Amino acid sequence: MKRSLFGTLGLLTVLFSFALMCEVTWALKNVCPNCKTMIKNLDLAACPNCGKIINKCLICGYINPIKNDNCYKCSASLAESRVSRTIEKETRDDLRLGESPRSRIDVELQQIEQKVAMQGWTPELAARQVELLTKMGWWSLANATAIEFSSRYPLSEQTTQVAAWRVTSLKKLGFLALEEKNNEVAMEYLKTAISIDPRDKETRDLLKMAGTTR
Repeated sequence: MKRSLFGTLGLLTVLFSFALMCEVTWALKNVCPNCKTMIKNLDLAACPNCGKIINKCLICGYINPIKNDNCYKCSASLAESRVSRTIEKETRDDLRLGESPRSRIDVELQQIEQKVAMQGWTPELAARQVELLTKMGWWSLANATAIEFSSRYPLSEQTTQVAAWRVTSLKKLGFLALEEKNNEVAMEYLKTAISIDPRDKETRDLLKMAGTTR
């Protein structure tokens, strides 16, 4: 009985693994997820056998040729879109796949990278990068990027706003350090924040907390 049970479980495991491998194969950009036709002409936008559109971006809706790995219009990764399009539309709509604020921020960060590669940095692009990293909650990276901005564009019109985003990141880093009972590190973050904005009440309160719990 036990051997039979283990044999059945083993068979189910193999079948499950095979099913996963099939799903990955179907998600390849040159395999139609609808009829499983292998598409040789990657300049096409739809399957030549069943007409299914393969590379429609779920972020902006642009229909790309099959060969594209990133959307021509918004630069979003099309690999995610190809996999998501194998999921039923009603399920995608319920989950709002590709439409979360984080997904959209990630797309814009990729767009900034592409613009920088083509035309170089500008104060506007650099400031926007700091803002997006702050919104994403990547406090350490946002702080480091804000420092780089200040070094590169000390007289920019965006300096005040970038400084405010840096204060937000420093406060979060200080609070996290306090939670980990690392008061010395917390004090460093918070003192830097208060030097940038002496009027910030939240920073002053966190500094008091760090001082009383040492």
